[in-house]
Amino acid sequence: MNRLDTALVTVALRWFKTPSCARLLSYGRCASLSLVALLVALPAMAQLSTPLPTTIVTDLGERHTTLRHASGAYQLQATSRTEPASTLRQQEELASSSLRLLELPAIEYRQLPESQLWGDWITTASGERAWQGILQLEEAGWNTLYFDQYQLSHGDMLVIANEEGEVRGAFTETNNVSSHSLTTAPLYGERLIVYYYPASGKRSDLPWRLSSITTALLTAVGEELPPTVGGHKGPGSPWFVVKGLDCAEATVRHPEVERIARSELLLVVRGRFFSSGTLINNSRLDGDPLVLTAAHCLNNSYNCRDLDYVRQSAEQSVFYFNYFSPTGDPLINGIEEQTLAGAELVAYNEEHDMCLLRITGVRPDVPQGQCPIPQSYRPYLAGWNAERDFPAPVIGIHHPQASVRRYNRADGKPPIESYDMVSVPVQWINSHLHIKKWDVGTTAGGSSGSGLFDKNHHLIGALTGGSSYCDTPYNDYYYALSEVFTGYADEACLKPHLAPTSDQTTLEGLDPFATMPSVRLSHQLYSLMRDSVAISTLDAAVEGIAVRYDIDTSVQYLGSVLVLGAMQKWTPVTLAIYGDEGGKPGKKLYEQTLPRPAYLLLNDAGQSPQARILSDAFQAFFPAKEDTPLTLPAGSYYIALEGSEGKSLSAPLLMSKAQPHATPYAWHLVGSNWEPAKAGRTPYLGHYWIDPIVLGKLKAGGTSALETADEPRVMLVGERLYLLLPDSWLAGDASAEVELYSAAGQRILSLPLTSTHSSLSLADYALQSGVYIVHLSGSGERYSCKLIRP
Repeated sequence: MNRLDTALVTVALRWFKTPSCARLLSYGRCASLSLVALLVALPAMAQLSTPLPTTIVTDLGERHTTLRHASGAYQLQATSRTEPASTLRQQEELASSSLRLLELPAIEYRQLPESQLWGDWITTASGERAWQGILQLEEAGWNTLYFDQYQLSHGDMLVIANEEGEVRGAFTETNNVSSHSLTTAPLYGERLIVYYYPASGKRSDLPWRLSSITTALLTAVGEELPPTVGGHKGPGSPWFVVKGLDCAEATVRHPEVERIARSELLLVVRGRFFSSGTLINNSRLDGDPLVLTAAHCLNNSYNCRDLDYVRQSAEQSVFYFNYFSPTGDPLINGIEEQTLAGAELVAYNEEHDMCLLRITGVRPDVPQGQCPIPQSYRPYLAGWNAERDFPAPVIGIHHPQASVRRYNRADGKPPIESYDMVSVPVQWINSHLHIKKWDVGTTAGGSSGSGLFDKNHHLIGALTGGSSYCDTPYNDYYYALSEVFTGYADEACLKPHLAPTSDQTTLEGLDPFATMPSVRLSHQLYSLMRDSVAISTLDAAVEGIAVRYDIDTSVQYLGSVLVLGAMQKWTPVTLAIYGDEGGKPGKKLYEQTLPRPAYLLLNDAGQSPQARILSDAFQAFFPAKEDTPLTLPAGSYYIALEGSEGKSLSAPLLMSKAQPHATPYAWHLVGSNWEPAKAGRTPYLGHYWIDPIVLGKLKAGGTSALETADEPRVMLVGERLYLLLPDSWLAGDASAEVELYSAAGQRILSLPLTSTHSSLSLADYALQSGVYIVHLSGSGERYSCKLIRP
């Protein structure tokens, strides 16, 4: 054994001595890397909605079947229809530069009748008065409702449901804003039912008016994955899942951008315009919910330039937080329950395509100077650089075709140039950063308004348009913050809003809830083995599974995220938490029955919420029981799923194919005994994908932070090369580089490294089986090791 091999074995042995972290065995001979327990979002009910009281749940449940087949629905007549772009226009957009706004075909209902024509007061089963109205639309789709004159009193509730019983709301006085408007997150269906429950329980004038409805027809967008199980799109379906953007990688492949990725939002404007935007920090550091996007995202691509229209577009915007895939494969759907709705126009400049919004549908009870976005959304407000000089490479994070979050990178520094588009009645002179070539990724419709970040993760621009695609990753244009920071009136530039207390031109980002974060403990979310997953196929004798988690300080349990495969139907399961006893599950500390995952859906019996279709892989959040808060002191715990009433467990959980532990972290319940998990007759040393959510500040070195290294670590997993560098290698202005050589000494690649955590795709290099050499250099240090390509 040579000296290099001996050093690597020593590292590997030391790597397994710490039982509290998930350890990964490399496929080659380089030291392995583990990235565990990242802090991500804790899902919550869509928008600022109040849980429905039991009496209302019962009332709606009893009327659900009748309303689904009711003949008294008011038939709405559409005032306009927009069709998808023609084949000729699509070909023109592929051939030339275009705005990257995604517009869906839609049906508009703008001339709604007075409420007394489509609804009336009723007496509920509980004896209270309520208002009920039923609307029949021309076609099923995703419906966004717009209310004006909205001013609810304390205790009033407004609820919107579809014919399947899926609900938006209850909306209350917490949704009151200065514009007296309310925009709802889209709700699928062809028949909508609106309920109003006054706190007084008496008939009165309605403190709202339904002004319009937009029905977006999503089936015309992209290429949907064929359902793995079952068939039709229905209530609880994801927006849609798109093929053809494989080069635009999921952000989870790049843990180095985890914080700034949390600042990127998916925007739905007027129910049919899809784009992106970035939460951005200001010099007051007060968590003001400012969102930077593009002007054309709100003015219908410069077809409606009247400021009143733009302001109304802001009011009719919905913001999706943390919509990302939990695996590097971006075709697993994200959690969709985290939204806020409504915004006001803060700054707007068509000469640069700049638009700055402030979200208004936020928590109203937050003291001034504190972030009003719900803590469970884990917002990050991006820092920015308004200078013309900035370090490369540059990174783009966006939602192409309204899909889960994606990552782009250009290694060259983009120059500031003019951007001229024949179809736009505005000339952009020396205003845009020109991405001549993406080294990773592409943009697409839906990416408009998304952020461009420099090497230091400062926001430097937002996307206007371009012509990049996976096979031709060239020529995208982002308007530059530096060119619209000053020089205009306050309402047309950024400085008065981003630097109101100073003359600074750069600012770091803000994590407003860093002192007490909600934490998603995960063995797989940012693990190198994350993409090596399979659907669990358990033996009939297995009545439950459990996954071990080690925490180093006291935390409060808030719930769990399950990453599930497609299934025919949902069978109730029991979630339990066990303490550790001799290295295996011991005393049961907590137990709850999990209903079918999804949005709040009232079934015919008015029982537990049910909704999301089960025909695709997805992740779902199950909150802890509110009446039994659970505090977990430092120690080892087992999150378990068990079949109900002694039945075998049938839920198709995702599981890791790899074996990252020397000791078992996965357990099976056989009869009344917990045994180390087996795959067939072989010990299974991976994990089932159950991620507990806890509230608490985990200590340094616990399970809450990215792994750090005192020497480089390298790992080859499939077609990806993962690298972990010591922080000192990139300190200050130091640069680093990776080189890959064949055994014959031929250099295969040489790339700069801009982060201590790197993930490189080797798919384009067509590596054959054999031995390869990795050379790393940085800050005067060098490191080499061998990799074996199976």
